[in-house]
Amino acid sequence: MPKMIGFSRFASLAEEQISEKISRRILSGDQGMVVWWSIGTGVHVEPHSHPNEQIVWMLKGKMEFRLGTEQRVCGQGDVVVIPGGTSTRRGSVKTPR
Repeated sequence: MPKMIGFSRFASLAEEQISEKISRRILSGDQGMVVWWSIGTGVHVEPHSHPNEQIVWMLKGKMEFRLGTEQRVCGQGDVVVIPGGTSTRRGSVKTPR
């Protein structure tokens, strides 16, 4: 994964097509990373965990999240902070990207 230093523009980040309804753009430095996901309607993400903390900022659409036993539908402007090692389920996307 290429690392960036200094100034850039979002439009210059390559868009990687993961599947028909999922794509992402990754901005990476030496010690940090930001990933922009575009997820289409009806996509379901299986329960999983990551070793590092994740911060999710919903820009548009709605998505159901489950952290432990708590479950919520998050939408535009919502933020979710997922502690490292926490099992997370990101459910189906409710509205188009």
